[in-house]
Amino acid sequence: MDERWYQRRSVLGGTAFAAAGVTVGVAAETLLGPGPTPAAAEQTGPWTYVPPGGSIQRAIAGGATAVMLGHGEYPLTEPLVPTRGCTIRGAGQRTRLRAARSMDAMIAIGDGRSVDGVSISDLVLDCADRAGIGIDLDITGTSRFYKGEPDAVCRLDNLAVYMPALDGVAYRGSDTQACVTSRVRVRQAGRYGFRVEAPDSWWIACEATTRRQTGSSASFYVGPPIPGSDGIGGANNFFQACKAWYCRDYGWHVKGERNKFIGCESQDTRAHGWFIEADRNVFTGCVADTSGSRDLGAGANEADGFFVGQGDQTSLVGCQAFDRKPAGQARSSATASTSRPPWRTRGGWRATPDGTTSRACSTGADRTCRTALTAPGQAAGRAPWPPRAGRRRHPPFKGSPSMGQGILDRTPTGSGPRAGRARRESTAARGTPG
Repeated sequence: MDERWYQRRSVLGGTAFAAAGVTVGVAAETLLGPGPTPAAAEQTGPWTYVPPGGSIQRAIAGGATAVMLGHGEYPLTEPLVPTRGCTIRGAGQRTRLRAARSMDAMIAIGDGRSVDGVSISDLVLDCADRAGIGIDLDITGTSRFYKGEPDAVCRLDNLAVYMPALDGVAYRGSDTQACVTSRVRVRQAGRYGFRVEAPDSWWIACEATTRRQTGSSASFYVGPPIPGSDGIGGANNFFQACKAWYCRDYGWHVKGERNKFIGCESQDTRAHGWFIEADRNVFTGCVADTSGSRDLGAGANEADGFFVGQGDQTSLVGCQAFDRKPAGQARSSATASTSRPPWRTRGGWRATPDGTTSRACSTGADRTCRTALTAPGQAAGRAPWPPRAGRRRHPPFKGSPSMGQGILDRTPTGSGPRAGRARRESTAARGTPG
């Protein structure tokens, strides 16, 4: 067996144990090594170590706000409910919380009440198709938030969520805002990998797959609350380098406004890779790879890479949609006889003859879109595709040969509903702005 770093430190450097920059004065062998495990939680400095099989909730109820977990399994029979400012940290993949019976969620942050500053990191959640949601952030109310903050400011990092009956991670409630979710992997979600019904937060390097074909499931759902939920709507959020893959329905289902998607991807989906039903969203460098995948039960002409139902004020810049041949080579889903075009909007789709795609225009913005795609010296309002005989096969404007210029929001500043922040915020309700 390879020598572990913590064993080496224990031999060479004594019993100090370091985790994420915080020195914890507990013997490494007690925390992570083999041998008999303590029967109860142990307090060392700010950290409370709960051994495998121990009760995390009992430690929290006893006043623990910094909980360290070791290598092993922690069966849960009730949802784990962190208190305000609580940090729960595992030891990576070998720290496993398992749903021992049916429950609404494995970890309930807020549980419909006011909680802030919760951090969960470095562990695995095995929902085992028993827990409806892996982590449910449902925070309502801002009373006693740290320094009068108007937002919950929670952190989720380096987590894996397996086989939730419904959703991997859900974000709802009126005050689940300013939260950062990074390096979270959701596998085989029953409905949504990430269900985003809250505004003003960030997702970085996250991924999800789904396992049930319901007609509406998706790895990422960003939009208004689903029936029975208390969310206020997924708007004004940031998604960077996130991926939806092997999805039984959609990869991304976007029904909220003013969200930003940067370098995100859908890959191998039965339905549309990107199903965009709301306007005023920005997509930069996003990819739809193999929508309508035969491996997931789709037939010919059943799905699009990007389906834009509302697009008058939507910007897609440097995006691509394509299918792969069985050998793994890219081909044009616009020209292949076995699949639909990679772009589809209310006004149709547009693709260059070599198989790369331009930004398709919706009916209301068709004239402006065509103007933006017009080549230098060409009459305004006339699209450069399809090319006439002898014309260049790529659009002759500067920039990517495969993309039209991004169509930006052309409405006056501050117009439209919810022109300000999506959150319900006022001086009286929130206190002095931070």
